[in-house]
Amino acid sequence: MITKKYLLGVLAFFTSTISLQLLSLSKSIAQELDPDTVIQSMYTGVAYIHRGRAVPRVYRPIRPGVRTGCGPMPSGNAFYCKRDHSIYISTDMVQKAYRDGGDAALAYIIGHEYAHAMQNALNFNNANGVVTELQADCLAGLYMNAVPNIVFDKKDIREIGALVYQLGDSLPVWDRNHHGSSRQRIAAVAIGLSATNWRACDIGRR
Repeated sequence: MITKKYLLGVLAFFTSTISLQLLSLSKSIAQELDPDTVIQSMYTGVAYIHRGRAVPRVYRPIRPGVRTGCGPMPSGNAFYCKRDHSIYISTDMVQKAYRDGGDAALAYIIGHEYAHAMQNALNFNNANGVVTELQADCLAGLYMNAVPNIVFDKKDIREIGALVYQLGDSLPVWDRNHHGSSRQRIAAVAIGLSATNWRACDIGRR
């Protein structure tokens, strides 16, 4: 089992120029947890942190085009639907997570969407789109650290770092859909992994 301090050290290393380039390389996947186990474990972790308060429903991976509470399921996506307080994950998004990262990458994706749900439920949000997304990245790290019966090892942390690096936003910073740069997102996840309380992720008010 790796300590929180070591987790931070690994993620801090990811922010160097050399390591960010290495993270873009593909990696082999072996002995990964299945998607249902990852989804259920993340649900348990979130419910534990928030004491079961307003925890959203999660729909198992569904095919693109299937109707959701917020319209047809888009391809290659996962999202929180405020209308029915539910999280939806497409089948091809799960496939992408395992192809490009692994089970830890899927856990991060689910944690990020749970974060958006809890931001809404707890009025823990910010009008600034970038800050909202970085808060969600931080909360995703916090949730992953609280998942019972699962320990994320060095390989898992590399998976998360690789995925977050790939998700670094190329949109202009003034675009309302901008999610933050690769470095910003990795740093936010690192804060969450070291946190003991969800309020540590209120990064927009620091």
